[in-house]
Amino acid sequence: MANSDPAILRKAVSSLYNAFRESVDTIGNLASIDVSIRQHQTMALVCRLTEEKPNGITLKELAESMKLAPATVSELVESLVKKDFLQRVQNPEDRRAVQITLTPHGQTLLDESIKRVEGLCEKLLNGLTPAERTAMLDALTKITSKL
Repeated sequence: MANSDPAILRKAVSSLYNAFRESVDTIGNLASIDVSIRQHQTMALVCRLTEEKPNGITLKELAESMKLAPATVSELVESLVKKDFLQRVQNPEDRRAVQITLTPHGQTLLDESIKRVEGLCEKLLNGLTPAERTAMLDALTKITSKL
């Protein structure tokens, strides 16, 4: 790897991160509905995790997935419950346990955000040939697997 390769990669990752962050900032005008990036990421993770567990996930599972302390995640969840983006549902098998799921309102926000991010991805890929797209996606897959 040439000495400039890490600098080029760092600049590309930084540019992509900033572009996606700006896109997420404007998703459904997050500022106007008072949702932070962290809250949005939490909702997206709950959505992904509940695909495998449709009845909901525990706070512990969410905290482990986020690599954050349960108390921190509990505060995030509580703020999203108050905004009607997440809900706590009593576990039918263990009344002491609570499971977290998205509300329909939270799902709508995520659906809108996915459309915007996919639009940004399409915009980024439009200038590439099919071979360039394949090479870039292959490289990103390898990089992601190392992270």
